[in-house]
Amino acid sequence: MIELLYSSVGIIVGAGYLPQITKLLLTTRPCHEISAASWLIWAYTSSVSLLYSLYGQEILDTKFITVNLVNVICICFVISIIAYKRRKYGKTIPAIIQPLQSDIEEIA
Repeated sequence: MIELLYSSVGIIVGAGYLPQITKLLLTTRPCHEISAASWLIWAYTSSVSLLYSLYGQEILDTKFITVNLVNVICICFVISIIAYKRRKYGKTIPAIIQPLQSDIEEIA
């Protein structure tokens, strides 16, 4: 029974990331409200879990490896989107720059 439940975890984990990934892909803002530090921590812990599932056990458990791999891929994808959006939209320059009153007086 527990093996059947654990088999569903990879699918549920992957589906759980989809709303966040979709929202990030559709945004046209720099995503400063998303904590990149938290996602980096989750990337580290998931990567360590993946390494443990690959090298820390005497018997390889493909379900355990798959769940950890899905986590690492999805988390790294989220981090990549955040970095891209911050780079693309974080350096926006206002289209119209209002001159200072002192600049107007110097010109007149």
